[in-house]
Amino acid sequence: MKVLQLVEGFNFGGAETKLLELVQHMDTSEFETTVMSLGLGNEIEEKFNQLNCRVLTFQRQHRFDLRLLRRLRNFIRDEQIDIVMTTLFYADVMGAMAGHKGGAKGVFSWETISSPKWLTPHRFWGYRYAIRRADEVISVSQATAEWLVEKRKVPRHKIRVIPYGVNLDIFKPERGSISRTDLGLAEDAFVIGQVSRLNEQKGHVYLMQAAPELIHRNPNVHILLVGDGPTRPQIETMIREHRLEHHVHLLGFRNDVAELLPLFDVFTLPSLYEGLPNVVLEAMAAGLPVVATPVDGTKEAVVDQETGLLIPTRDPQALNKALLTLIEQPQLAKSMGNAGRKHVKAHFSLENQVKQFENLYKQYALSGTKK
Repeated sequence: MKVLQLVEGFNFGGAETKLLELVQHMDTSEFETTVMSLGLGNEIEEKFNQLNCRVLTFQRQHRFDLRLLRRLRNFIRDEQIDIVMTTLFYADVMGAMAGHKGGAKGVFSWETISSPKWLTPHRFWGYRYAIRRADEVISVSQATAEWLVEKRKVPRHKIRVIPYGVNLDIFKPERGSISRTDLGLAEDAFVIGQVSRLNEQKGHVYLMQAAPELIHRNPNVHILLVGDGPTRPQIETMIREHRLEHHVHLLGFRNDVAELLPLFDVFTLPSLYEGLPNVVLEAMAAGLPVVATPVDGTKEAVVDQETGLLIPTRDPQALNKALLTLIEQPQLAKSMGNAGRKHVKAHFSLENQVKQFENLYKQYALSGTKK
């Protein structure tokens, strides 16, 4: 069965990294995968090139590129693609428009985030027009599914929920080859970590607002921010203004998140919106208690008061209070971390996620004549 995975670009984001993981674990004896980028970013392109599949870029030239649409349709037809799955807005529109026109049997959109920017008029109407040509919309969480129905007006019968899964063999509590001293930290430091792109959505500004009191009350606290992005200058300014240079560490983009997570004591993600944040599941798999906002799928992953603490959005005081609770009650933090790994193992395994996608593709690819 020939599968085309169409994605906006190879940026370092949750949707792109989950696509990378899905393709990596597909059964190559049954599925022949092509990953195609529309050229909107290339941060992790090399990672895709290392997979056992074909990787192509069809570069977008204009906001709505009709020549690209024809080229994509012809590619699907000439390569006799059975399944088209799209990730992120522009790929959703182009793939839905070209999929069945090119002869694909199944056309799916993978919706991984409940983003307000998807609701701007040109995106809303473009998506609504195109998605009618898709067979199903795959949502990563129940909350995102409801958002798709209520806000993006996707017919409920078209939506299927397949939650993210985590590779428990990679994300685990045991430390690997990296130590805290490698990062310039003392072994007895209390480490709060956040792994995410540095942008407004991820709420770093609220963590920076909470940090001064945290560190004043607990000078042993260190905050590690893993990732990069457009709000880095703002975060650097806040670090200087609050004199946090010795306590807040910007690690930038890293390829070794699975080894970094066990160095944390607490994981935090004060996002404004999400889909189902994979990094929260990874942190829980690594045995960490999570302090996060109850947005979208986050509240389906984090069990409040059991695997972590959920706090209101845009509320540095609540974030400060929750983090202090875990700093001052290490046994509570440890028990929440242990419960988090058990919860992920029971409900968010990578094996189950991949199997659900494989079964979906088979359902359509083996169903008969191409449309």
